[in-house]
Amino acid sequence: MSYAVRRGILRIAICDDMEKDRNLLSKLIKETSHSVDIELDISLFSCGEDLEYFYSDGNTHFDIIFIDIYMTGMNGIKTAHKIRKYDSLCKIIFTTASTEHALDGYSVFAYNYLVKPLSIKNFKPVFLKALDDLEVKEQKSLGIKTGSRIQSILFRDIKYIESHRKKIFVYTLQNDIIDGYYKLDDIEALMDDPRFIRTHKSFLVNMDYIKSVEKYKFILRDNTLVPIRQKGFPKIKKSYFEFIIEKTN
Repeated sequence: MSYAVRRGILRIAICDDMEKDRNLLSKLIKETSHSVDIELDISLFSCGEDLEYFYSDGNTHFDIIFIDIYMTGMNGIKTAHKIRKYDSLCKIIFTTASTEHALDGYSVFAYNYLVKPLSIKNFKPVFLKALDDLEVKEQKSLGIKTGSRIQSILFRDIKYIESHRKKIFVYTLQNDIIDGYYKLDDIEALMDDPRFIRTHKSFLVNMDYIKSVEKYKFILRDNTLVPIRQKGFPKIKKSYFEFIIEKTN
């Protein structure tokens, strides 16, 4: 069982069969990150096969992956296709000596390309733009292991989580339902965030998506009804109103 919450930690993978290029890229990342005060977690891979194995072994995802297109063994494009089976959210940035495969990157939703030789001049604007898009400083997400994949769900995309028969079901803003074998108590503790409130032994709700409150139930914006335990109703209702007031202020 594996899950993770990111709190301002930027997880980066560098996949390149040339050690000097891996080290240079790692150095550029660290130099650029000094100006934005972000905690880094950088993992180095010498081939695409190792990166794919990392994912298939049930490890958590990365925020940004730098992949060299021209590698011995599995090339960068094929590696990216493999990664997309496990992780649809990470930003893939190809490093390459030539842009002739640029069109191939569309099939794996590549974020950008960096042409070698790398320098702070061509690296910095691409990396900082990726950070802006990721909103690393504020972004929090929940990683759920479902089957052989780790699926990352941004807190802001979670409407509510329901527990039923030793499983949790995460209902998202995109109308997806992601399930995994977890205890709701553990998920609640892991997701220590003021947006979420435990309304019932089987429900954890994102208050950003509550439309109104009635006796023993919340009504969400999509008209989903979420039960509120009777014994705790006054306290839960009060907590919700305090959240709204604080948010308004």
